[in-house]
Amino acid sequence: MNQAINPAGWLIGQTATGLNHLNWGIKSGNHVYVAGMLSNDPTTGAIVGEGDIALQTRRVLDNIKVVLESAGATMDDVVMNQIFLKDLDDYHAFNDIYVTYFPGLLPARFCVSLDLVRSEYLVEIAATAVIPS
Repeated sequence: MNQAINPAGWLIGQTATGLNHLNWGIKSGNHVYVAGMLSNDPTTGAIVGEGDIALQTRRVLDNIKVVLESAGATMDDVVMNQIFLKDLDDYHAFNDIYVTYFPGLLPARFCVSLDLVRSEYLVEIAATAVIPS
């Protein structure tokens, strides 16, 4: 059975009819799927690190870590990251921060450049983790 993962105090968007249109993560068996994470403070919605790829990368990865921990997983359990950068010129600065969150085995990943939902965002990451049995 699937379980919604929404850390306590985090904002959850709702439609006009009151239905939730976002879960920060889904736990299915021992798999955890973390939604595409942006550099917002999830308790206020404010963008963190506007114009700074290092600050935005840290916020995104910190947010992912909280969702994983809420599901009983850790960053060590991440097996795949889907990375979207606004500008590939930020690739090396992004990587400098990224590797510090995965000091052991780096997860598989892909990284593409594209326009994100708002121009202030520089990075978005969606993660998949597998909790060891």
